[in-house]
Amino acid sequence: MAVRDPYLTRINRALRDLGSSVSLEVSPSGGRLRLRASLPFPDGTWKQRRISTVFPYPSGVDQARLLAEELGRDLELHRRGLDAFPFDRWVQASQLPGTAKEGISGIEALRRTEAWWTQQRKRGPSSDVTWSTAYAGPLKPLVGQPDVNLDTLRALVASKAVGSCSRRKAALAATAVAQALEMGMDAVQELRGLGKGYSPLKDAAPRSLPSDALIVEVIDGLPSGWQWVAGICATYGTRPHEALLMADVESNGLVVIRGGKTGARQGLPLPKGWIDRWDLQVRRLPAINLNRDHRTVGSQLGVALRRYEVPFQAYDLRHAWAVRAIHNPKISPSLAAKSLGHSLMVHTSLYQRWFDSASMASLVAQM
Repeated sequence: MAVRDPYLTRINRALRDLGSSVSLEVSPSGGRLRLRASLPFPDGTWKQRRISTVFPYPSGVDQARLLAEELGRDLELHRRGLDAFPFDRWVQASQLPGTAKEGISGIEALRRTEAWWTQQRKRGPSSDVTWSTAYAGPLKPLVGQPDVNLDTLRALVASKAVGSCSRRKAALAATAVAQALEMGMDAVQELRGLGKGYSPLKDAAPRSLPSDALIVEVIDGLPSGWQWVAGICATYGTRPHEALLMADVESNGLVVIRGGKTGARQGLPLPKGWIDRWDLQVRRLPAINLNRDHRTVGSQLGVALRRYEVPFQAYDLRHAWAVRAIHNPKISPSLAAKSLGHSLMVHTSLYQRWFDSASMASLVAQM
């Protein structure tokens, strides 16, 4: 976000009066000035680029203005057909007067990235957790790096298996670094591309899901508090943190989720008989600390299941509900998606193999 300063506004107005198509702005990180203009590329296209300089704001405005005037003259000569535009000189920072950047250490890159990330959006109560898990974690290998550049970020992403969730997360975090350090859109797009190929289907659907009989056997044997939480996840397909923090079963059998990852919603019981089996209309919780972030609280169900040597994961209860709904002709995919709290597109892509299996089984039955 450019700093809106009356002096800088007057400088840009003066540049326009001179017929220049170049303007000055302040970078979102480091407080340095940069040039903004549409540049002609060798393939004949024109693209807007931002060219960072070493001139600080505001003391370096005069030097940056002279550089802007010089770029403006080169652009005007090119438009008139009087001279070829010196593309390499202006696009390659190492050849641009006043733009030779000193190396940025990994620690400094993380500091600038966090400042940029925080500035981009309004953050909620879980922002610190989001930064820690989605960005600081994947970027941890940068801490010991003396100089972070595009090659460093490429290597960071490439260290993860192609198509994996960890590679997608690394690419997302590396892209944030590229944006914070103003490496340009080409670098941003390249890093985003390196993270492609992951689908949550790989993590959610391939493993064998527990049968209803096994789910009942396990939940019957859990202590009262954990029985209620696991019963809510199994009967309604809720996320673990939703069951622990924001779930209530109404007298009509629907569960009400108050807020959460995808907002407030109601959910269907499947099967309805499990409501009475585990007395789900009487809310009861295990004696754990609930005054923590959603991610930490939700993980406690998985910890409990491992403690009691349960042979499946906590999220398998949610996936099992989704597959159960697919095989129930009374529940449309749209209704199932709403009950689970995600979009129809996410629902169908996540459970596509189960939809295919149900369709094939139906066709075989009709043959």
